[in-house]
Amino acid sequence: MTAPAYHPETGAPAYPGRVGRPLPGVFLDGYRTFRDTRFAGSFEGETQIGLGVRARLPFRVLVLDGRVVVDVAHNWTGAR
Repeated sequence: MTAPAYHPETGAPAYPGRVGRPLPGVFLDGYRTFRDTRFAGSFEGETQIGLGVRARLPFRVLVLDGRVVVDVAHNWTGAR
């Protein structure tokens, strides 16, 4: 993401994530495709996160109303 996890002017954290730890405020209960989330860090205005899924499945990433949306298919055929 092109957004730092810190305030560029002060260096103070703007997001409570810790490198290698699950993403704060992200709950995967009830999702059968998602397995884990991790905060990978923030450097020079770029922030990286990881999203673990149960298999290599088609996906798309959108920005809606200031939020990042990761849409992952449940299977390769699109059938439920």
